[in-house]
Amino acid sequence: MGRIIQFKAVILLKRIEDKERFTLSKIVSENLRQYIIDHQLKTGDKLPSERDLAVMLNVSRVIVREALRALESTGIIVIRHGEGAFVNTDDTSVIFNHLLFFWKMNNERIEELYELRKLLEKTAIEQIITNSDTKHLVGLETIIFEMTRTTDSETFKELDIEFHKELIKATNNELFTQLTDVIVQYFSGVSRVMDEENRNKTITEHKLILDAIKEKNKNLAVQLLNDHLQYSLNQSSVS
Repeated sequence: MGRIIQFKAVILLKRIEDKERFTLSKIVSENLRQYIIDHQLKTGDKLPSERDLAVMLNVSRVIVREALRALESTGIIVIRHGEGAFVNTDDTSVIFNHLLFFWKMNNERIEELYELRKLLEKTAIEQIITNSDTKHLVGLETIIFEMTRTTDSETFKELDIEFHKELIKATNNELFTQLTDVIVQYFSGVSRVMDEENRNKTITEHKLILDAIKEKNKNLAVQLLNDHLQYSLNQSSVS
């Protein structure tokens, strides 16, 4: 159960000035964001009630309610009916899905996204080799085996996504994992249907990457990964 932050008589949020050019609800949202940061609130911490916020900021409860809903839409807080608003810092999936929508609207930035994906997966390969993480090697082998058994294009795409997600899991970095999940989903969404030739090519490249990792040949593994991702990028560009 998260702690409930008690408010003192002194107003801790910035007062709203009439001359502000932004809407009141947006200003309240920004003040609440800053309050969460300033007080280092964590997941489960409860925000003040709508009534308390309205009195403190000298605005209507309608404005406060709109501000809270705006924060909820970004994943920063969760609103529980009859209980109030609670900070939500553990689940960044909502924020990353906003990024996914932005990327889909700006396909001309696909090269930048590709570079980010390459950096994350390169880091993962280095971690597996450095830590001799056999658990993830077994996971990668299992996924490749499942890929050889399916002829369904959509199932194959999902397994392809799982292969790259399994690589990132080796970093033991949850933010890396969530961000990579969204990036890989993006590339999967813009790629062409996987015919038999492309499926076989993907399986072969995955096997080569895995073999290089097993042999602790970091340079070769990274080069194979670069070639593999570059092909995916080219496929996305012409689809």
